[in-house]
Amino acid sequence: MLALTLALAATAATPLALRVEVQALGKGSEATVMGVAIQIAPEDLKRAGERLRVLISLLQGGKSVDSGEAVVDLQPDGSAMLYREWPAGEGELRLTVERLDGTAGGGWSGKVVVPVVDKPFEPAPGSEPDALALAPSAPAKGVVHFKPAARSGGIEALELEVEVPDDTARVQFFQDGQLLFQRQRPPWTAAIALGQMPKRTTVRAVAYAKDGRFLGEDALVLNAASNQLPVEILLGPDAPTGQGRLVTVSVGGGRAVTEVVLRGDDRPLVRWTACPCVTTLSAKTLANTKVLSADATNADGLRGEAVQVLGTTGYQEAVKVEVVELPVTVLDHEGKLVTGLPRDAFRVFEDGVELPLEAFATTEELPLSLAIVVDTSGSMLEMFPEVRQAVAGFASRLLRPGDHYFLMTFSFEPKMRLEWNGDPQGLIGALERTIPEGGTSLYDAVVRALELFRGRRGRSALVLLSDGDDNTSRTPWDAALRYARTARVPIFTIGYGIGALDFFVKGRLKELAAATGAEVFSAPKKKGSLDDVYQRIDSELRAQYLLTYRSPSTKGPETFRTVRVEVKGEGLVARTIAGYYPSQ
Repeated sequence: MLALTLALAATAATPLALRVEVQALGKGSEATVMGVAIQIAPEDLKRAGERLRVLISLLQGGKSVDSGEAVVDLQPDGSAMLYREWPAGEGELRLTVERLDGTAGGGWSGKVVVPVVDKPFEPAPGSEPDALALAPSAPAKGVVHFKPAARSGGIEALELEVEVPDDTARVQFFQDGQLLFQRQRPPWTAAIALGQMPKRTTVRAVAYAKDGRFLGEDALVLNAASNQLPVEILLGPDAPTGQGRLVTVSVGGGRAVTEVVLRGDDRPLVRWTACPCVTTLSAKTLANTKVLSADATNADGLRGEAVQVLGTTGYQEAVKVEVVELPVTVLDHEGKLVTGLPRDAFRVFEDGVELPLEAFATTEELPLSLAIVVDTSGSMLEMFPEVRQAVAGFASRLLRPGDHYFLMTFSFEPKMRLEWNGDPQGLIGALERTIPEGGTSLYDAVVRALELFRGRRGRSALVLLSDGDDNTSRTPWDAALRYARTARVPIFTIGYGIGALDFFVKGRLKELAAATGAEVFSAPKKKGSLDDVYQRIDSELRAQYLLTYRSPSTKGPETFRTVRVEVKGEGLVARTIAGYYPSQ
């Protein structure tokens, strides 16, 4: 058992005094179930109130192995208990508490050791709901479930296939709530038109038996935001027997989920560690629940959530929570990079309204997801040996254990040369096998590369090298720029050998970088010039901060949300994205 006292300041000027105890409770389905007991000091009970929001995360080996949020009711002595499932080993626990109105809070961090336990965890009678939910439900069988798609979105047509129960007689396919068509025999497939501009869209399949009985449904979100898992809660019709309603939690993202939790108000109802995630909620449970929510985490640590507000005749509205991650670089009055700033040095504003930070991290704390995109049109042929050496050197210097990158080239079409991996040694060989020829489909390459960031979270960057204007893309400039603003991945652009009077090309590269909080660089086509540019980008990426907040905005997907970051310190300027389009 570990007992320590508050060491970190939080939202209030004087933080709440907080005590934390951690104890192993038994063997869970995947790891060790741990009880995390918190207690507010008696002198702070009045300021804390009756309910607190708790944010909890565990780092092991520098990587996040758990992160979550819960609202707890404090006991008269100021205590509350949370139940988590963690892998064995030593780690650092970080915990933050705050009143629901944000007027008081506190934090704690410390080392914890999670042991290997052989005895299975058994919640005691009357245990808290999150303890009961730690006995995970098995993935549902014989239900409606989309098979993995060939890709997670993009443009043009995409064929989807759905698995259904044996007694299915017909399947209806919907796109963004509109009925597309109905199939009355297998294969249960649908060709979905995604258009010429990547845009979030939701496809839903609903299965019925021959006698008209509802058998189930599933949803798949395409072109979702890259920084969070797409999660949907589907609430089926009332069962004829009055036994409740079928609830499906659909999770996208392309990677296996590690945890999905369905909650009624603040109470965990069901927990899964694999999908399909389907359950039946009783009429009594639904009658006593105002809000259904679901949160999910996948193998990459990416999170997502969905909310349904319930009424007497079913759900009334869906609430979309936009989690915004801002890559931020800070410069002093001389334009030099500034590192080592604390969390409280930053203030974030969306559409002019200041919003609280949910998370803060620096380069040392988060791995990097890097896209290296290189123009291989015919005009690059003469200087391509120089490009090979510069790109390979850049990756070797920058990438650290835990970082991942991919290599894409483009001429007439974007081509994937190396899939996501962590070994930069393969770059030289991949580029050696590439012979520059053809046109320049720069906008297509930007969209295709950004699409590959779906399902990845944390620090990210796209480094784009090109020597000329786009002349063969199918994607128009406006669509590519909008997609970049939606993906929110910094795009560092390098104009290679672009003439001083090529204002149009330079303007496009500059706008792409500025819109995503990055920088545009120029390099003449001569030996050594690219090394200098890539070293400067290396320095910028090593000096990044990552700020995370939740947007309360209800603006629609066609309305741009402006973002501004202010930083304390004389002459300091924060550079980040100018704003973004919401993911839905």
